[in-house]
Amino acid sequence: MSQLYRPNRRSFLGGGLALGATLALSACGASSSRSGSTTTKALTGDFDSADIDWKQFSGTEITFSAMSHPWVNAIQPHLKEFTELTGITVKPQILGEAQYVSKIAVTLAGESTTPDVYLVYQLGQAVSSGWLEPLDTYLDDPKLTDAAWYDWKNDVFPGAQSFASTDGTPYVAPITTEVQVVYTNTDHVPTGPKTFDDLVKAAAAANSGDVAGIGMRAVANPSEAPWPYAGFAFTHGGYLIDPDGRPALDSAENVAALTLYSDLLKDYGPKGVTGWGWLENNESMGQGRQAMWTDTSTFLGGLRDPATSQIADKVAAHPFVSLDGASIPNFWFWTAGINAKSKNKGAAWLFLQWATSKPLAAAAGAAGTSPARASAWEGSTISKTLGQDNVDRVLGSLRTADATPMALAWKHERWAEISDSLARTVNAAVAGTGSPADLLRSTQQDALKAIGS
Repeated sequence: MSQLYRPNRRSFLGGGLALGATLALSACGASSSRSGSTTTKALTGDFDSADIDWKQFSGTEITFSAMSHPWVNAIQPHLKEFTELTGITVKPQILGEAQYVSKIAVTLAGESTTPDVYLVYQLGQAVSSGWLEPLDTYLDDPKLTDAAWYDWKNDVFPGAQSFASTDGTPYVAPITTEVQVVYTNTDHVPTGPKTFDDLVKAAAAANSGDVAGIGMRAVANPSEAPWPYAGFAFTHGGYLIDPDGRPALDSAENVAALTLYSDLLKDYGPKGVTGWGWLENNESMGQGRQAMWTDTSTFLGGLRDPATSQIADKVAAHPFVSLDGASIPNFWFWTAGINAKSKNKGAAWLFLQWATSKPLAAAAGAAGTSPARASAWEGSTISKTLGQDNVDRVLGSLRTADATPMALAWKHERWAEISDSLARTVNAAVAGTGSPADLLRSTQQDALKAIGS
């Protein structure tokens, strides 16, 4: 990449604009991130001020199933407090990501009555398969929910509310909100890049024998490479799945995006990056072996933690870069929902309401996660953990960036198959085993087959 990248966004507007919408592969793999220490401090929050009877299902036992995740780690120390408040016993079942993903789908497809509440991995599949209990009746029932106290409509980020709903009906409660950012080591990149040109310049200037100019995911895993690549595609004006629900992977916009993504890693990326996912990038960034990394905001807590990061006082998070004045980063919203076959739905809702309330969001934010509630970002605790400048920049993106392209893809019921092919394409482009145009053309054909077209 000897020359600066200078495509004209308008020159690509004639191409197909396709998006993508479903699945829950997250900021992909962020489920296991080291995003800060779990707090065991008692919750601060007046639960008694909620105008509901917390004891109405006292004596009930419910099962909560989830993969290992920073948010899960943050709320677990408080489960005894929930039992004291409600009389409901929560039995947690926490598995590693790979084991959880394979097991939860089989369990729900078998119409098991447990778990009662679970961390949702593939939202589109869960909704279309009838695995989730709609939440509108619970949100609207004054015996079960104090709307003013829970403050869903005003406090939960609009993008998270939208993602949680299908055809206007909420099926899940958002637990974290993640947006694609650019992490920089200020020793090597003093000022955050604002455009793709800036990103290329900074990567080239910082690249050396000891420090890679930039790292990004490239491993051929559907929960890895497609996620950060998507921000490149969206900002170029492309879609992965378009608003009509059809794949648009081989558009001119996406070809330009993949060309830039792969060239950056080939020219300035770490050695062996074709096998790298979020974990390798996270460790490399934290050890000061790469100057930049674009990925989910949920890793900021770990990178700012001196116990896990050698650059804790040097790392900065910046909004995703722009092209022709437009920046459309990728998003992710981890969510939890109620099993449609649960026999304890009332108790399950009280737990879900408690677990996604303002006090729990604040506790999770203090532990370094990326809460889905604006109020959790406005306290002094999270600013001390993440740094006020970082909080302001990330919060600005969470409030204003357009999450529609992401939702179209990751909520699509066939996104699991489509993302698998896309992951292999990104990997091949970085490895240099095919041109981005040819690779995306093949991926488009795979995607059309997946939707039966």
